[in-house]
Amino acid sequence: MGASRGYIASLHLGHVKCNPSYGIKHVIQNVKDQTGYDVPYQKAWYSLKKARDIVYGTWESSVRKLPNYLGAIEKYNLGTIVEWKHKAFQQSTGSYVLGYVFWAFKSCIDGFQFCRKIISVNDTHLYTKYKHKLLIAVAMDENQQAVPLAFAIVDEETYPSWKWFLQQLSRHVIRGRRGMCFISDRHGELIKAVREGPDFVSPHEVHRYCLRHVCSNFNSNFKNVVLKDLCWQAGSEYQLRKFNCIMEEIKKQDVKAFAYLDQINKEKWTASHDGGWRCGILTTNMSECINGILKGARRLPVSALVEITLERTVHYFRVRAIKGHKIYKTINCGRISHARCSYLGNKNMLSTRSRNTVTLNSPRRSLPGARMDMG
Repeated sequence: MGASRGYIASLHLGHVKCNPSYGIKHVIQNVKDQTGYDVPYQKAWYSLKKARDIVYGTWESSVRKLPNYLGAIEKYNLGTIVEWKHKAFQQSTGSYVLGYVFWAFKSCIDGFQFCRKIISVNDTHLYTKYKHKLLIAVAMDENQQAVPLAFAIVDEETYPSWKWFLQQLSRHVIRGRRGMCFISDRHGELIKAVREGPDFVSPHEVHRYCLRHVCSNFNSNFKNVVLKDLCWQAGSEYQLRKFNCIMEEIKKQDVKAFAYLDQINKEKWTASHDGGWRCGILTTNMSECINGILKGARRLPVSALVEITLERTVHYFRVRAIKGHKIYKTINCGRISHARCSYLGNKNMLSTRSRNTVTLNSPRRSLPGARMDMG
């Protein structure tokens, strides 16, 4: 008969607790190594689910725990923001049905004031039986590090949920800061919500599309790798003359493909028509890198997911603080002969090329990458 589900689950409690990404293939291999038993895939799945339920609780128990947990974070981390929007009140259970919940940690809110005026948003599925979505807003600091700003769990990715999330983001994080560039994919409900958001409309704020998503949608329509590469070249080209040449090449290849791209507002997806708002950031990679860090946590109940966002945000700021102090001490001790620090503002960039030279440069420059330094 082999090992029971309960026994297999007990073998993996420690693994599940230490590594939320622990998967079925790990269960199968671990049981094989310890017992020599080839556990069937279905039994491994149920055993892993049982182990997660033991360590983190079920989704239902986790939702009941969530108000107290978030309340404790608000109480002991003053300045952290939590907002709720319930769907309905159930008389039978005496509780509310979870609709939306938004949270932003104090350190992230404060840190945003020192980041570039660019916000990337993205959504990701939660791998639970209720199929909720996790919404994430991310900024980028002066060292090209992704800085998480806010999170939300919503029941569906719809116009009302995106509108509510952007309202909370505007009220609690942006707080009237002007000159924002908002980068996202081209989801119809999100675009509609952005148009109604006061912090993301022209002339003082702008909305831009993720070039990777534009190319992906383009390729879904025309299924031509050569055209897809030309689409990326057109979107990432900064010189207008070269952009026009690439578009003419697309037109020669396929007139319909050219017409598809030509009908999209060029300010939204091309670097050559952007006006410098993007600072060289063409995609939503900085928000998707946070998604990658939370990948394993997306299988966990909601309270565990919130806890992991807290733990990893704290770890991020701790690592950055340690590195910052080391650099500060090194500079004060005079051990750096060629230091480069830059400040990117709305009008000027102050660059220190050496200890004795200070120059003023163009305020916009290409900053192609983003990463979240987790140590």
